[in-house]
Amino acid sequence: MTDQTEYRRYGRSRRGRTRKEKRFRCLLCLMAAVMMGTAFYTPVMAVPDTAQAEREKQEAEAGLEEANRQAEEAEAAQNAAQEELDSLNSELVSLLSEIDLLEKDIAEKEEQIVQATKDYEEAKADEESQYEAMKKRIKYMYEQGDTEYIDILLQAKSISDILNRSEYFNAIYEYDRNMLIRYQETKEAVDQYRTQLEEERAEQEVMQLEYESQQANLETTIANTRTKIANFDEQLAKARQEAAEYVQVIAARNAEIRAAEEAARREEESRRAAEASRAAEEAKRNEAKGPGATQSTQSYKSSGGTAKGREVADYALQFVGNPYVYGGTSLTNGADCSGFVQSVYKHFGISVPRTSSEQRSFGVGVSYSEAQPGDIICYPGHVGIYIGNGQIVHASSARTGIKVSSATYRSILAVRRVL
Repeated sequence: MTDQTEYRRYGRSRRGRTRKEKRFRCLLCLMAAVMMGTAFYTPVMAVPDTAQAEREKQEAEAGLEEANRQAEEAEAAQNAAQEELDSLNSELVSLLSEIDLLEKDIAEKEEQIVQATKDYEEAKADEESQYEAMKKRIKYMYEQGDTEYIDILLQAKSISDILNRSEYFNAIYEYDRNMLIRYQETKEAVDQYRTQLEEERAEQEVMQLEYESQQANLETTIANTRTKIANFDEQLAKARQEAAEYVQVIAARNAEIRAAEEAARREEESRRAAEASRAAEEAKRNEAKGPGATQSTQSYKSSGGTAKGREVADYALQFVGNPYVYGGTSLTNGADCSGFVQSVYKHFGISVPRTSSEQRSFGVGVSYSEAQPGDIICYPGHVGIYIGNGQIVHASSARTGIKVSSATYRSILAVRRVL
């Protein structure tokens, strides 16, 4: 009983140990498997891939550089767009100002033409009146012949009477002579008024051409600008306001210049009158001294500025009288105002832009009071070369060609120094 009981106990104990051993071995196997798996996997996770990391770093740096490049391009494009808009706005203001000033100059030219027409018609009427009077006088003298003078002499009662009647003859002669001289002077005045009127009209035609050219430039600029500015109409209104203000400044400045020029002209006339008076007195004294006496003379020449500037001005003056041709650049066969300036400076190896608007931005700006021979005097749609003493040489019109004029004959926009 005991043995069987012990056996059963042993059997149960043996089976229990067997199950425990199996469980223990399974646990050991599981732990070994886990440890082997861990040992196999851990090295793969722990060792970093440096090549991949370097590639990622380079890609990140390249992406940053590309972003910076795009940002810089965007900023440059924005700046360029703003500069273009500023340039277009400035061009608008400039064109509007020139057109306003051209309209003002054309209106003044109309007034000058009206006055020149009036002067010409008055002089012409005076000439015709004098001509009719002279015809009557000549007819009377022809019909009477010399009998009137003979009768007067025969009627004289003494030598004294003859002398008195001779004075009468001299008075008649002097009257006829003065009538002829006055008629000749009137006729010359008529010719001068007619020439002035023709020149005024020719200049007006050129100004009208310049005005039409500036209008075309303005329309082109407006068409180009309208597509680039969202609030264009607002900007155009602002440009017109700026142009109007600028025109007022230019008009006031030109009024001051003309007032100063007029004062200088009156002073010069007084000086010349005084010199003419002194010359007349000296001529009388020399005449009294006899044929051996000589009369002193003095010549005047414009001065100032640089030798190079005077050289340019003197070279330009060589072509006075040559033709004006719209769009031309030949100093001998014909040039317009800007073509004349460009060709004169080309002779001295200086490349000047072709159009008057471009020449207004060329060189260095100076005030009119500082103008020197060789400077470019700029007007709305027109240019000339300053020669000193308040005068310019320029290609004026088809009627007058290349000529010398007063520098203040039109509104001055700018004075540009090239040399």
